[in-house]
Amino acid sequence: MKPSQQQSKGRQRLASSVAALLGLAPLAALLVAVGCSPLRLLKPNERLLTKITVQSHDLTPAQQERLLTLVQQKPNRNLPLPKLGIYQLGHSFYDSTRIERRIATIKARFADQLAAAGTDSAKIGKLAGRRDRLLTRKRTALEKGNSIMRLGEPPVIYDATLSRRTIDQLTTYLHSQGYFRATASYTDSARAAESVVGGTLRLLGLRHRPQHYIPLRDSAGQRLHRRVAVTYTVQEGLGFRLGQLTRSIPDSGVAQVIARGQGASLLHPGDAYNEDLIGQERQRLETLLKNSGYYDFRTQFITLEADTSFEKGQVRLKLLVATPPGGHRRYELRQVVVLTDAGRAQALRAATGDTARLRRGRRGLPPTAAATPRDTTATTQPLAPGSTGRISTANMPAGVTPAAVSDSLTARRLRGTFGRLAPRDTVREDSVVFASRGPLQFSARVLARQVTIRPGQLYNQDRTQRTQRLLSNLDMFRFNTVSYRKVAAAARDSAAEAAPDSTGRPVLQALPRVPTPLAPPNYLDAIITASPSPRFSETAEFGGTYVAGLPGPFGNLRLKWRNPFGGAEVLELSGRVGLEGQLVRAGESTEANPDAQYTTQLGATAALIVPQFLVPFRAGNFLRDDQPRTRFALSYTYTRTPYYTRTNAEFTFDYLWQTSAYQQYVFTPVDIGLVNTPYISDFYRGLLENLRTTQGSPLYQSFRSVYEPSFSFTSIYNSNDLNQTRNAHYLRLFAEVGGLTRGLYSNESWFTSTGLAVYNFAKISADYRRYYKLSPQTYFAWRLNGGVAHALTRTPDPDQPGVERFTIPYDKYFFVGGSNSVRAWSPRRLGTGSYATRFTTGDAAGQRDYYTEQPGELLLEGSAEYRFPVYSFIKGALFTDFGNVWTLQPDTNRPGAEFRFDRFAKQFAVGSGIGIRMDFTFLILRFDIATKVYDPTDDEPWLIRRALRQTTNQTVVNIGIGYPF
Repeated sequence: MKPSQQQSKGRQRLASSVAALLGLAPLAALLVAVGCSPLRLLKPNERLLTKITVQSHDLTPAQQERLLTLVQQKPNRNLPLPKLGIYQLGHSFYDSTRIERRIATIKARFADQLAAAGTDSAKIGKLAGRRDRLLTRKRTALEKGNSIMRLGEPPVIYDATLSRRTIDQLTTYLHSQGYFRATASYTDSARAAESVVGGTLRLLGLRHRPQHYIPLRDSAGQRLHRRVAVTYTVQEGLGFRLGQLTRSIPDSGVAQVIARGQGASLLHPGDAYNEDLIGQERQRLETLLKNSGYYDFRTQFITLEADTSFEKGQVRLKLLVATPPGGHRRYELRQVVVLTDAGRAQALRAATGDTARLRRGRRGLPPTAAATPRDTTATTQPLAPGSTGRISTANMPAGVTPAAVSDSLTARRLRGTFGRLAPRDTVREDSVVFASRGPLQFSARVLARQVTIRPGQLYNQDRTQRTQRLLSNLDMFRFNTVSYRKVAAAARDSAAEAAPDSTGRPVLQALPRVPTPLAPPNYLDAIITASPSPRFSETAEFGGTYVAGLPGPFGNLRLKWRNPFGGAEVLELSGRVGLEGQLVRAGESTEANPDAQYTTQLGATAALIVPQFLVPFRAGNFLRDDQPRTRFALSYTYTRTPYYTRTNAEFTFDYLWQTSAYQQYVFTPVDIGLVNTPYISDFYRGLLENLRTTQGSPLYQSFRSVYEPSFSFTSIYNSNDLNQTRNAHYLRLFAEVGGLTRGLYSNESWFTSTGLAVYNFAKISADYRRYYKLSPQTYFAWRLNGGVAHALTRTPDPDQPGVERFTIPYDKYFFVGGSNSVRAWSPRRLGTGSYATRFTTGDAAGQRDYYTEQPGELLLEGSAEYRFPVYSFIKGALFTDFGNVWTLQPDTNRPGAEFRFDRFAKQFAVGSGIGIRMDFTFLILRFDIATKVYDPTDDEPWLIRRALRQTTNQTVVNIGIGYPF
């Protein structure tokens, strides 16, 4: 059978259908454009908004973009799909009278069924639920249109009131950017330019001139068209800049802190006035003071007054920090207590701000913690009998009500409060007290490294947040909270004429500020409440694939064991079983041996993660605040195909640390792999030898028994979130070196008797991605990925005595193609350079070989993708991919495969396509259809010309989980 006939029949049918639909799409769009006009949807005296323009002079592109977002009315979107055209199409099938009759029928039918149900409450509930679902669906169709209409957008009816409101918004924004003399106006008398489609249809004689409409008049007194374009004209005027910056801070302690942090200020003389920066500066000052012990400080105390009366084009800013009654106070931590086994109710009360006072002398708690009166929100009055204290709903978890928390408090009080509960054992480690009922389950030394706050420190907001993040990343607790409770302040001198400030001095404006030693601060007790996660958890996944016309079921089972050895470790065990269809290569297909057979895949992995660096020396506080972890991983994979049986065992020893929420590093000093192929069929062995001798393919190396020792380093920076909804950057750098010590043992008898090959090599790669948020639901992303891998020294070829080659392990090569690479090519099948692998024997001799993998030593690839919403959780994408792999050594058997600077740009393969993504928030299911545009390995490289005529090896359907990059 010829290779072109051995493609998956299911994939051929799907690709053919898609190509047919793509071919009919332009015709359908033309018919809709000719037969429909959006003006038919308008009522008398209504106008369709078709275009908006904002004209300015000296604004930056970012400011112009912001002005567009402030426009209250925007025309219907035409990219990537004409939303108004889709709405028109659905409106042609819309019949509100029929929907109303259907609603009446549903009500009558269910009324009879409910009457017949009698007193059967279960049946009545089911009928009522079904009726409500049907009525909700019909009422939605009645109010918002049918499903096709909801995919589109109703016509935007122009409203002059919204234009006037836009003028106010634009003026307000310009004032906030320092254009205090700015003015804005609008005109709605200009008619939108004719579209390209409309002009083309008019030239073809398929659309006639529009009829004369009702001669209404616009705001300029001119004749009113039913299609309107609004132009907003902005006169910015003089842009004001910051002049003198002054401060007025009565509290000398606050003034000292702000003065020390002045170097990080966001406001500088000469900069353009910007209220956004002023707001950020207020937030910076609040954070600065909170990190200096001012626990009660809020941005409400900070005011920046602007004065433009001194000099033309200049703004004088004056920083004012108000002093509350009693003055600003600095707080020092008296003690830190960690409750490691808090129940869910107790943790919920801590998370929701329950301020019920802890009673003095609780059994099992340290005396100081038991004597803590209350947190900052507690009142000074004693609790009334039967009361539960104030419960804040600001951070209440979903599904938890104040009444539920109140009931739990009352029940505990009725049980005799804490007096009858099991006493808490306490362990002190590095000045932190750990309390638990019974023996402490976790290593106090490990937990103490995650707690960055200590007695004697000033209150610090950053340390508090870092402590919560470090404890959360341990994966030992469902959630944790860090709360502070004020300790009763000592009596102060009441003879002062003015309230003392945070340095203990009275606030007297007439006296000069002379630095004095800080007075003893007030005290806080830190209470960390952690609710443990289940010690064991498991996850089971089941799914299937459809390859080569065969369904392939697979299943994954993961088991997580938390704290197996008492040191907050995590042990993860996983197993995978799967079947997948595989096409039989040319020459192997017979009646007894069908075109496709199953491939069996088995795998198992065991990984132990320790929350510290395991090193043979004392590390001290090295990277203490960067979540240091050590990971041991052992994996085994078994693959059986019609051609071979292959096993792969690997052991890795990793150090991981994370310096910020975005930056992570992985250093792997030990990575040992063993690859073995106990069985290769005679047919496949001959094929590998033929590829090696006639075309120089290194595929045969993949089936040798290989020992792969190496070490590597990885740096990952990712400022995006899981669902990629931010303006973000991603950069992954990877470097690996292997086989450096092979000279010590490769010629020893004990090693040569194993039959293992070992290679030395170096490999580096870089992957950069950029994400742009164009609107709340539209994004543009692009990616550049490249790498180089090469042997450090030559290795003797066992098949050719006396010949040495630059050889690297097969799995260290680069490959291109697949759902996360150039999507118009099958996985690992693009390349190499402009060289095309071809069959050399049988009926298929001379034809293109799309089965053989194409490894390369140099990789360059990239992608660009526009992502947009379609309907509800369904998203769409338009994308283009390009890339290729090359060799670094010349090979006479593969002309065009070597990388050369004078021709590599012409050897990029290009593919484009469309995608549908189902965004379930927790999971993104992706369907991408890509077609080859340019293939440098083909005799006629511009394959886009035959995209609609041919689908075999032209169009590829990709199914994946998550975004491609």
